[in-house]
Amino acid sequence: MMLAATNLLTTLVAPAPTVDPAAGSGAEAVTLSVLEGLVPARGDLVWLLLLVPLVAGAYVWAARRREQALASLGNPELVAKLCSSVNRGNRLTIAIVTVLASLCMVLGLMRLQYGGRAEIVPASGLDIVLVVDYSKSMLAKDVYPSRSERLEAELSRFLDSAQRRGDRVGLVVFAGLARGLPVSRDMRLLKLYLQKADPRTEQPGGTAIGRALQLAIKYLKDARSEGSGPQDPEQEIADKPIITGEADQVIIVMTDGEDTTSKPLEAADEAVELGIRIYTFGIGSTSGEPIQRFDEDGQPDGYQKDEQGNFIMTRVDEALLQDLSKKTGGSYLHADAENFGLDEVTGWLAELSRAQREDTVEIHRDEGFPFVVLPALLFVCVSLTLGERRRRS
Repeated sequence: MMLAATNLLTTLVAPAPTVDPAAGSGAEAVTLSVLEGLVPARGDLVWLLLLVPLVAGAYVWAARRREQALASLGNPELVAKLCSSVNRGNRLTIAIVTVLASLCMVLGLMRLQYGGRAEIVPASGLDIVLVVDYSKSMLAKDVYPSRSERLEAELSRFLDSAQRRGDRVGLVVFAGLARGLPVSRDMRLLKLYLQKADPRTEQPGGTAIGRALQLAIKYLKDARSEGSGPQDPEQEIADKPIITGEADQVIIVMTDGEDTTSKPLEAADEAVELGIRIYTFGIGSTSGEPIQRFDEDGQPDGYQKDEQGNFIMTRVDEALLQDLSKKTGGSYLHADAENFGLDEVTGWLAELSRAQREDTVEIHRDEGFPFVVLPALLFVCVSLTLGERRRRS
């Protein structure tokens, strides 16, 4: 029985098929081949196979103990007549189906998988952090329907293109303070975060570009220190390093105002030391736009004024944004109602010389546990249905 379990284990833990990296070059995800053989998704539970011979051994031990007990009763002929109602065939069948049920349940717990597709997911080697101004001035409607809504739509398109390229993207949303998400490949999470962000709820007000840059730099530093090992047992077989290299890192700052509370140029100095490029995207008027005011329900309530009753204006600090990009080797782009899009920013990124990070081979298998769980239930039902006594006619 132990030899049978060993042979079964050898069959299950089959080596993963090799994949030719050249077959998937230049594609986002290329189906390479149809895999063969069974693979346990929970290989850490393989020790449970030892329970199967234990169950079989328990039935053998019980049968021998029963024979010894009967032999100790005395006259064999009399004992045979007393036990004539015992159905030995059913007893043997119950033992067999119970052992088979335990085997099937163990295989079900190991989540047997079969077949599937192997796909190469290329990585362009870019780590990008989007630094997005969500101060109340982004609610200005000089760009339809508003600066923030238009920018959110453009960022959604940008994230789609980044996903096709295989880039990792982080997000920093800021007003007077900064918050966000570290770099990852989960573009759906980034889009959801952008949808939930609202300039009307960002507190405190202001435009702290420096704080936002510091958080973005922290995310990129964390990305450099991340390990490249698999995160779970399934990935240990699936993930194969193909091309290695250090990722280029980029920060894209999108703002419509002047920095009022922090020191962005000092953050730019740190970016220079780390080799991080900063690209800047100025939104709105350079002459100034009034800042809208909102009531407790988030509805427009006029415009903000200073103590003298003058409208408070917000304008793009082009000089600062140009200094940030120039110092770090990036570029500056001004956007207005007639020219509002991130296509040129995408072009900048495409022109970077990209050292590629490890491509990964993802293996998508079909779940096969229902094919062993259902027989296990059937075997259990059979063992409960059969009786150990013969029916009297």
